[in-house]
Parts: sequence; structure tokens; C-alpha cells
Amino acid sequence: MTDSRNHHFIPQGYLRGFGWKRGKHHMVIVHDFNDKKTYEANTRNVCAQRDFMRFEFNDRAPDWLETEFGKLESRSVTAIREVVSSGIFDGENKDYILNLMALLAVRSPEQRENIREFQARVAQRMMDLVLSKKEHWESQMEEMKEKTGKSSLVTYEEAKNFHMRGEYKIEVARERHIQTEIGLHHTVLQLLGQRKWTLYIVSGDYGEFITTNRPVVIAYINPESVPLLLRHSPGFGLKNTEIYFPLTSRALLIGRWTGNEATVNPANQPFIGVMNNQMIQHSYGLAISSCRTVLYHDPLLRLRYDDQLINRFTTPPSAEEIAQFKASHGIADISEASQAD
Repeated sequence: MTDSRNHHFIPQGYLRGFGWKRGKHHMVIVHDFNDKKTYEANTRNVCAQRDFMRFEFNDRAPDWLETEFGKLESRSVTAIREVVSSGIFDGENKDYILNLMALLAVRSPEQRENIREFQARVAQRMMDLVLSKKEHWESQMEEMKEKTGKSSLVTYEEAKNFHMRGEYKIEVARERHIQTEIGLHHTVLQLLGQRKWTLYIVSGDYGEFITTNRPVVIAYINPESVPLLLRHSPGFGLKNTEIYFPLTSRALLIGRWTGNEATVNPANQPFIGVMNNQMIQHSYGLAISSCRTVLYHDPLLRLRYDDQLINRFTTPPSAEEIAQFKASHGIADISEASQAD
């Protein structure tokens, strides 16, 4: 039996809630803000990466972890369908969905690259210190010899020259990334379980929710009270925050620290527009919808319902548009308005 190699960091079953079926295939519309293009795609080819969850461990199959997580994801997708149908976010269905949210919050190629870059900076700084003086290097090599019985074949001068050229890249093993994600999953799940959740339902044909390649969004409720440099990095345990998670194109969850538990509210057009704006602003550059026409608030907070999503978020507004925006909102700095949204 051939190992599965095409691993989805966002489950296909979840993505299907934002698309349609064509024959045997499930399709979605992908809005790629990095490449500035919109196109149809099979969910098999969306938010997937070769060997993303491949884990080499003793005599287990390399895709055993992908298979095990697949069971959780499959049951979570069933829970989403039942919640959207019943309007009840509680019990076992709630547990499965929160587990899926925690998984999606900590697992993505972008998250792994951020961790790799951080660890690379730490390793490079350590090498800076080791190579700052020859005696430091020699001390480290003596310690290595005592532990391994082997001497370094590289001289201090050769090591320092190699390090100074910077012609290398520090990698983190995929298995190490996965171990970190599993640990973070437990922490995030506990924090998600402490929030009060409201389910928003679209009841007409006046717009739909979108999702992105970062479907679990945490944002400050009052960002103007947070220092500008910290507004893009809230933690799941912070009190001045709320969490957005689109379940399907017709339903979305918001988790807050206060309020009534398991309430259901209708989603009107302005609300859908704001949520879709938030999802895009916090994405990793990829939005997913069931059609090319999307309801959203653009960067200048104007409600739009068109097929110009890529253009609106990648083309800077004109000076006239910015001036009109400032005048209508009584503000001097457009960046403050974007953060406040």
C-alpha cells in the first residue's frame, strides 16, 4: 500500500464547506493575494503540501500521524455540519470543533517558517558568541571531544570564515515542528474551551462567509488600546481579544471571554463584510470562497459585493479616496482606522 504524500494542513472536508461539487470533484474559488490572481481549484490541491505531516518513528508507517489526525479532522467536519444544521454548538460536536480549531491555529507552513527563522536567529547568535574569540571556539571543541571522542576537522579560521559568509540555511526537522505543534495544540485547546461562543448564521442569499489559509483568527477587541507594534500578535489567553472561525460559507463562530454561552445570531450584510475583511487582513495571502463575487469591507471600510477582491486589497487607494475616508471618519491617520476595524 502506497503511503499518502499529499497532506492537507487545512482538511479537504472543511474546505468543501466553502465550495461546490462538480462530478466527483469538490471545487472552490481561490483568491491568491500574493500572485494577484483568482482561479477555480480542486480542494485536493488547496492548502496541501507534500509530506507535511510525515513522521519517521521506529517501525510505524511514515504517514501514520497524517492518518490519525485525519480521523479527528473527519469527525470534526461531521460535527461542523451538524452544528450548522441544528444551530446548537454544544456537547461532543463542540469538543470536536474546538479540537479542529486548536489544530488549525498551530499548524501551517507559515507558522513552521516563523519558528525556523526564530531558531535560526538564536543559533546564529550563539555562533557569533562562540566565534567571537579563538579561545571560545577551542573550549567548545575540547568539550565536544570529551563527549564524543572526536576532534573537529575544521579550524577556527575556517569556521569563522564560513559563518561570516552566511552561505548556509539552518533547518528544523519536520518531526521537531510536529512535536512542537502537538504541545501547542493542548495549550490552545484549553484556552478555546474557556471562551463563550456565539454562532452566526446566514439565512438568505445576500452574501457568504469566506475562509483563508489561516482560518482561526485572533484579534484585539479594542486595538487602539494596544501599542501599535503589538497589535498584530495577540495571544490566545489575552482578555482583550476575540476569535473568529468560519465553519462554512453559511456559518461562523466568535469566541469571547464574556457573554452568553452557545447563543445564535443572524448574520447581516455589514457583519459578513466585516468578518470577511478580518479574515483577509489576517490571512497568509490566500482566501477561499464558493464564488468569485464576494461580500466584504474593503481596506477603506466600504461595503463591497463584487469580484474585485484581489484588486481592492493589493492596489493602494488613491489620494482622493484616502482624503474622503479621513473626512468621513474624522481621523488623521488611515492606519489607525484599519487597526480599529
